Amino acid sequence: MELDEALEPLRRVLLERRTDGCPESVAQAVEAAWAALAGGADTPSLWELGVLSDGEVLETRRLLAEVEQELWPALRLPATLEGRDLALARYCLRDLVDGRLDPLAAAERIGFELCSADDPGSPLWPVRGWLYRAEDQQEHRGGLTRELVAELHDLAAGLLAGPLS
Repeated sequence: MELDEALEPLRRVLLERRTDGCPESVAQAVEAAWAALAGGADTPSLWELGVLSDGEVLETRRLLAEVEQELWPALRLPATLEGRDLALARYCLRDLVDGRLDPLAAAERIGFELCSADDPGSPLWPVRGWLYRAEDQQEHRGGLTRELVAELHDLAAGLLAGPLS
């Protein structure tokens, strides 16, 4: 496995950490550390992170900050908030396309959390539009139609192939 590919889970954990101050789970951070180590990354903090147990949230935060500093050039994390949001949206859309994330959950995260309400020029804006139609459909038809879900999948594939590639 190439180093850049091996760092991908660690990138995601670090980007997610920036949204709420802590990793989604210690287990995800540990898995990301092992993937990075298996791919050839080698820092003392990465080794420490790889052996943490589930309850060590504060230690996970500290070690993630150290790992980020140690591997900064190789990680190539976005420097701006907009860049971070677009990177997280890319992960979210990949999860949707791969079937790991519910369509409505993906659209809500992208449309409300990652897409600024003040930026109709954002490449994520169409997801927000889809979300409004989906909420209306749920309210009036009791659920999402296959056609609407397929439309979101097409939108996701287009974004991943185009503006978010």
